[in-house]
Amino acid sequence: MRSRSMRWWLMVMVCACGVAMAQDLRPDSLKQYGGTYSPACGDVSAPRVRISAEGLEIAHGTRTLRTPARMDSYTSFGAAPTSPVPEGYRVEFIGDDFSLYVFEDAKGLHVPLQDFVPAALAVVGANGMKARFARCER
Repeated sequence: MRSRSMRWWLMVMVCACGVAMAQDLRPDSLKQYGGTYSPACGDVSAPRVRISAEGLEIAHGTRTLRTPARMDSYTSFGAAPTSPVPEGYRVEFIGDDFSLYVFEDAKGLHVPLQDFVPAALAVVGANGMKARFARCER
């Protein structure tokens, strides 16, 4: 009985440490790429994406999709380590339920949803999925 109890507590401790270590957000990543992204930054009714230490959020009106932000990655793209990295890719913010990818092109930083965050469809709709979510001024 005692060894079973010890194994259970050991498993709890390992899981707790794994969760604590999983949150690996670099402050410089949040400073450089975090913030609010929207197709219409000045319009409070427009859909928006937020990247912060508190988590990742996609919102439009009363609909919101949130997940804790666990880590960021500059060295890989997507789930497979050998996935080709698209042009303009800067960083992936990885959450429990979805990830957000930040890209940069001649117009600046943006977060694409179509082809990257299928769960966002229920929040932003088909037009929102195709929209360019550009970084809003801080």
